[in-house]
Amino acid sequence: MRRSRQISRRVLAAAAIAIVLAAGRSQGQDIRQGALPRRELSGAVTDSASRQPLEGVSVVIAETRLGAVTDSSGRYRLIGSLPAVVSVSLRRIGYLPVTRRIDLSRGGAVLDVALVSQPAAIAGVTVRADSARQFLRAEQATSVMTAEAVQQRRGQTIGETIKALPGLAVIQYGPSIAKPVVRGLHSQRVATVSAGVPLEGQQWGGEHAPEIDAFAANEIEVIRGPGTILYGSGALGGVVRVMPRPLPVTGGIGGELTLNAFSNNRQGAASLLLEGANLTLPALGALGWRVQGSARRAGDARTPGYFLPNTGFRELDYSAAMGVRRSWGRSELNYSHFGTRLGLYLGAHVGNLDDLNRAMLNPLTSTAFTYSLATPDQRVTHDVLSWRTTLELPRASSLELSYGFQDNNRDEFDNHGFATAGSRPAFGLELLTHSIDVQYHHAPLGPFSGTLGVSGLRQGNLSPGRSFLIPQYRLYGGGVFALEQMELARLTLTVGGRYDYRWQHAYQYGAPVIVSPDDQRAYAGLSGSLGASYKLTETWSIASTLGEAWRPPNVNERFSQGVHHGTAQYEIGDSTLVPERSINADLTLRHLGARSRLEISAFQNQINDYIYLRPGDPISTVRGAYPSYRYAHTDARLRGVEVTGQLDPVAALSLYANINVVRGFDRLTQDPLYDMPADRLTVSARVFGPSSGRWSSPYAELGATLVRRQDQVPPVTIYKLPTSGYGLLNLEFGASALVIGGVRYVPSLAVRNLFDRAYRDYLSRYRLFVDEQGRDVVFRLTVPFGASRP
Repeated sequence: MRRSRQISRRVLAAAAIAIVLAAGRSQGQDIRQGALPRRELSGAVTDSASRQPLEGVSVVIAETRLGAVTDSSGRYRLIGSLPAVVSVSLRRIGYLPVTRRIDLSRGGAVLDVALVSQPAAIAGVTVRADSARQFLRAEQATSVMTAEAVQQRRGQTIGETIKALPGLAVIQYGPSIAKPVVRGLHSQRVATVSAGVPLEGQQWGGEHAPEIDAFAANEIEVIRGPGTILYGSGALGGVVRVMPRPLPVTGGIGGELTLNAFSNNRQGAASLLLEGANLTLPALGALGWRVQGSARRAGDARTPGYFLPNTGFRELDYSAAMGVRRSWGRSELNYSHFGTRLGLYLGAHVGNLDDLNRAMLNPLTSTAFTYSLATPDQRVTHDVLSWRTTLELPRASSLELSYGFQDNNRDEFDNHGFATAGSRPAFGLELLTHSIDVQYHHAPLGPFSGTLGVSGLRQGNLSPGRSFLIPQYRLYGGGVFALEQMELARLTLTVGGRYDYRWQHAYQYGAPVIVSPDDQRAYAGLSGSLGASYKLTETWSIASTLGEAWRPPNVNERFSQGVHHGTAQYEIGDSTLVPERSINADLTLRHLGARSRLEISAFQNQINDYIYLRPGDPISTVRGAYPSYRYAHTDARLRGVEVTGQLDPVAALSLYANINVVRGFDRLTQDPLYDMPADRLTVSARVFGPSSGRWSSPYAELGATLVRRQDQVPPVTIYKLPTSGYGLLNLEFGASALVIGGVRYVPSLAVRNLFDRAYRDYLSRYRLFVDEQGRDVVFRLTVPFGASRP
């Protein structure tokens, strides 16, 4: 049995015995007043659909204006001089307001409320904040998908789920691989954080998509721009944060069953989640828990004219979490496993140069559908064990401790050449990573609040395959950082700094054809950021950030020499590469009115020694013939504009539009950069119907995606780059609830590429050979049950 499976068993064993936790409930903000007898009101606020706690709910007593805001566990507490009977109002953006009359004549009372979601935005594409105040005061451009939006837009991958957000695009390898691109940057420049742990393995290439169960995502946040102060050099271009459901703090066993079906590749997907707050362990007491399992099976993808052979995939994921809350803080232990086997398009893997040229002119296609998987294929697993504890300290300070262990396995199998015989993969990579992070959130000092932190990383790889691509290596890194914020009446200022050190040892590799030297290298650098937001009026604000960041070259960028199986290309590294250094500036104008929302962002990112893959002549190897790409560096400039607007002219209609424009240039040659996304316009109109006895908030949405011809391409390239523009029409129907026989369902039906148009996207890695997917009818159904039911 392979070492990775042994490690997975150890991880599960560790998850069972390592829970020596204690953590706690934190109180809502206390506000005291005088004159009447002292009385107390407390309680918890939850979402009526998910039964999850709601943070940021405003709780106000009308008679005295005494108020509080619910904390991360959804709890609040009000203590003051109060009448015997009071009117209490509870409000939060995105939910229907609630007002209750409460009797406090006995000195106190408990009021628990479940708020009902109110559709006030086009789910899945709206940029939202937890409150109007946060939205208008934010310094950095951020896109957020709420739990409801994720449920309605959930795709086959995390990348596909978020691709309609402002500032985003995806690098696509068929339906099974979609890599987020943030403002023209991706992979090693965009950190993907799942349950608080930055995932390792994204840096190896565009086909290394986030190894995350799409069903496990509750909310998704995308930071558009550098996030290096908190997340290190891997966040030079942005951050994608995938957040799971909070663990329940009250109630018995509940959960939900989710079913998805995709017509294009005849995919069926299902996920079952169970959770509760009723588990009691010796010495730990009561704790919250959650377990989840998901599975997918898909066959060959279909374009408007043919099937793409060997593009199916299978996926099996599971996860478990448990945590406690105590008076001194809270602690959680999480384990997740992601596993997939995915086929790679046969036409991109050929035996010689003549076959490669023929494949580009006359691509390999099929007229028959199949679920069968053959070589070439990839088999990927990713296991994560994480522990996070927050200690509540005096004077509203806290100390946050986190540890993460990751085991990433990737086996790649060829369909021709010397490496096809036997069970040993043509190329294999096992990446083991330990990370630790400590953050101290200090108590407010006048208008100042902030965070001080340290982080550490240890990483190494094993290469059990037959072929060479990168050498084995060991990496150690550490960082110290500080982020401070000053908040005044209308002005918010943020300043941050970080120092990182990284030591890397690449071990010597010798073979008859390929020789990679022994190399030890240390890198160190500073990052800094300055941000400001100013509230012009009650509905308008302006914000700007200026940041300097750096990123050392990865092992693959310096020492690659071989076939990168997933991308079907031969890659050659450059050992002389030096760290990238970036200066980024952006400016954002925001508006938030009663029926409208607008955000306009402009940015410029100047990167010295920008590392990229430059196409070269095809190379013939014993594994076949492949396009060649060589790592190179230049000085680059990326500029862009993002415009997002929403208008609700009447309660039953919501209009949305988003424009993304990115330009990347080589500052030395003034030529466009490779792999910049084409200009994109997304528009939609959603009509809400009246709720009835069975239906709650039914809706119909018509949307369109218009992509401009990509003429911003390098003037000389070895391979033909399709650059034609295209337009797609999408249709969707759904409701926030459908009740049949006392059972609550959340259904939706969507049709993508309604008119089955043939097109090729500039960021698709199969664009040299075949068209993108054709029409896809997507059915989603969620069934809450038990304590999760309203």
